[in-house]
Formats: sequence, structure tokens, C-alpha cells
Amino acid sequence: MKNKILYIFSLIAILSLGSCGDFDDINLDPNNPSQADTRFLFVRAMQGTTFSVFSSAPAPSVSLYDPFSQLYPQYFAEALNIQYSQFQIVDFSLGVYYNTFLRNLKLIIAMNQDEDQKSTEFVGAMGSNDNQIAVAKTLEAFYYMHMTDVLGSIYYSEALLGDEGNFTPKFDTQEAIYTALEEKLNEAYGLFDESDRLNSQYDILYNGNISKWKKLNASLRMLMAIKLSDVAPEVGKARFSKAYQEGGLQTNEDNLRYKYLNETANMNPLHENMSISKRQDFAPSKTIVDVLLSYKDPRVLSYGVPSPQNNFDAVPFGVPRNEISNYTGKIVMFNPKLYAMNAPITIISASRMLLVAAEAAVRGWISADAATLYKDGITMSFEEKDFESDVEGYKANDPDLWESWETDYGFILTVDDYLAQPEVALTGSNVEKIEKIAMQRWLNGFMEDGLEAWSDWRRLNVPTLTPGQAAPSTITHVPYRRQYYLIDYETNMDNYRQAISAQGADNFDTRLWWDVADN
Repeated sequence: MKNKILYIFSLIAILSLGSCGDFDDINLDPNNPSQADTRFLFVRAMQGTTFSVFSSAPAPSVSLYDPFSQLYPQYFAEALNIQYSQFQIVDFSLGVYYNTFLRNLKLIIAMNQDEDQKSTEFVGAMGSNDNQIAVAKTLEAFYYMHMTDVLGSIYYSEALLGDEGNFTPKFDTQEAIYTALEEKLNEAYGLFDESDRLNSQYDILYNGNISKWKKLNASLRMLMAIKLSDVAPEVGKARFSKAYQEGGLQTNEDNLRYKYLNETANMNPLHENMSISKRQDFAPSKTIVDVLLSYKDPRVLSYGVPSPQNNFDAVPFGVPRNEISNYTGKIVMFNPKLYAMNAPITIISASRMLLVAAEAAVRGWISADAATLYKDGITMSFEEKDFESDVEGYKANDPDLWESWETDYGFILTVDDYLAQPEVALTGSNVEKIEKIAMQRWLNGFMEDGLEAWSDWRRLNVPTLTPGQAAPSTITHVPYRRQYYLIDYETNMDNYRQAISAQGADNFDTRLWWDVADN
């Protein structure tokens, strides 16, 4: 019941950008609500963080539509109807991110800075002013970082100024946005006060824990800094070193997670696709399943369940439409624990951050032991994926099957033994070490922040990915970016043309500012 009440209030925030402290109070003008409430604004703003995993319309929508953040890194492949892996959906709309999530966060900051509002119950009930501002700015950076990593130049410095009469904002370059976000995150970090908490009922990501918000803040700075390794390494090194010293996500208790509910209005989108509509459009891609098997990696048991033939044959990414029926009923499908109605998703994990730090250590950006960070990152992933429960289930329910798998696949169940494999051990040149680190980030990132996995591929070409046979001949590589959505620029054509002139053509071939390596 508590969850239902919370969700109802979050919907009120969506519709009115405000809420009443009492049901007897009514906003007389729905277009100019008299009492916004930062608690409900925060709930809605936090719901949108799921887009970096499923890249579909964020909660409360539960549609799994064009999950390109899982398709581009080839975590998912289409198992039913080949459409997305033909790369015919080219654009990406920013409307909901600006008009809902970022608008809410801007209003939260304004309310906490306004002398007439910041001490009212509609603000104070969420927590201290400084902590609310710090969390809101951290979330702003989360959205803007991902948005610019999808498109490149976007609205930033003049975004959300319609109330001031600016309906044609300029497109800021990605370089300028990264610089501004670094400043914003550092400002936010300085405002955090761990002696206070946010209201745990309405902080649906970290339950009010300011220490964890600080770790996320530092982690976002590290994620941006590492992407500068080719385009601006000295800048990246300075930014990364500072953020690393302040401390990012270290354990699975720090992970940025979104907790879905046992309610149809806010359930895991994969549950709707797999269990309710029973479309079952997607399955683990052969690309990742085969790499896991080649490494004798037990995480394959957490990601998928064997085919009806009790093997781990998987559907290739981009199978031609007329061949998909050859795989029906013969492939690995998602592990049911991943698509329970209330199955949580990890958005940014400690494993990813430790492995990012391992890359920074190899590059000489931080004074830390890369091998230790590498091992710790894999350890965090092994623990978080919880393959042990799957192993115990197979052993108990069908010991003969498990014995045959031990012979056929030789799954390695401990980190030390896993690391002892030459293809996994952190040995070789620095280039080879970074490739191994990037591979482990990719293997860990299944059904996590796929936009980060896509960014890793764009920057490091790990793993090697090809478009698949279903793609038209004009698509010669996995896209480097998405294209602008018509409605996002059709009334701002002059600024759009200036942005494209500076950035390059508006297509899949145009690289982002930090993406300068060949792949």
C-alpha cells in the first residue's frame, strides 16, 4: 500500500508539477500550480534514470520499445520479429528529458534557493536545502551526460528558458557541456552534508543516504573523464584523479539501482514483454553468450537459461527476417529473475567503476594498482550477478545435467581461477590490459547502463561488433550516434544547422567529440 500511495503522488507531480499538502487544498490554476512539492518532483525525476538501461519511455510507461542501449552493445538480439537490428529507427527524442525530468530538477533547485519557499513544508519535508540542490544537480548531470553521449551537441546553457521567452536555444558542443557538467558536479559535491539525510520515502534511489549520493557524484565525473582519454588526456587525467580521490562507487551496496514494484503501473519493462504480452521480442545475444562461454564465465547462468535442448545456443544479432524461425524454441532466453514484475535493475555498478579506475591506473592517471582494481571489479560483478544461486538450483534439481555442463562448458566459479586464464589475466602491453579491462566492463554490463557500454565500444572498439546480416548495405558499422528528432529542432532550424555544420552530418556516421579512434 505504501508503494501505491507513493506512486499515486508521483503521478500527481507529473501532471501538475506540484502537489497539495492536504487533499482539501486544490491548485486553482493547473497551468500555474500554487504549491509544488519537492518530494514528488524528486520521485518523478528519479524515475527517468532507467532510460540508460532500457532506452524506452521511462516510468510510469512500461513499454520496452527500441531498447537500443541493450541492442547496440549486442547484449540483446531480436528473437521474434527483426526490426530494430535493421537500424531503421534513427532518431532520439529529448522531449521527455527536458520537459519532465530536467524541468523538475530545475524547479527543485529554484525552490530551495528561493527565500520565500525554501523554508516551507513543501520544500523542507524532503531534507535540507543544500542536500536537495546537490542531489538535483547530480541528477541533472546524469541526464545531460547521457543525452550528449547519444547525440553530441544538445541544448544546455539555454535549455528550459521558455518562461524567459527563449524558444530557440542554441546547441552547445559536447566539449562545452562536459566542462559545464564537471563544474556543476563539483559544486554539488561541495554542498553535500552527510550529517543530514533526504526523506527516505521519496528518495527512491538511495533512500536518503547522502554518502551514496556523493559516491555517485564522483562516479559520474569519472565516467566523463575516462572518455577524454583520446581527445583530451591531460584534462581527463586531472578530472579523473580529483574524482577518484573523493571516492566513487566501491561496493554493491553503493550501486545505483532502480527498484520496480509489483504493480502494473511501475513494473520492470521486460516483465511486460516476457510475461504479460508474452511477445518475448528479445533474448541474450549470441555475441555475449559466446564470449561468456569461451571464458567459462558463470555469469551466463545469471543472464540466461538454457535452450529446451539444454545447451547455450543463442540467437545471433541481426539475423535476416526470413531466418529467425530457424531459432525459435532453440535458444537461450532471459533468466526469469531478470524479468520478475519487481525485478530491480542496476544502472551504474561498483564493478563498472572499479574497472574504469583500473583503466585509469593503467594509463597512469591515478596512483593505484590496476590489477587489484581489476580483480575487485570482477569480484563485485560475480557477487552482484548472483550466479551461485543458479548453480545451486541446477545442482539440486538436475545434478546429471549440471555434471554434463561441467564437462561441456567447464564453468569457473571463483574469481581467482577465472583470473588465472590467460585471456582474462591482466597481462601484456598497456593496450592489451585496457582491452581486457574493457571486455570485463562489457561482460558485467548486461542489462545495466547500456549507453556506457556503447560509449566504451565507440572509444575502445571492445568488443568487436558488426551490424548483423539484417542491416541494409548502407549500414557498415554500429551507429556512432543517434540523429536529432524532428520535433526537437523543426522550430529551431537555424541553431540546428549551425550545430550540424560544426559537428558534422546528422547521421549514424558522425562521431562525438570524444570519439576519435577508429572502429
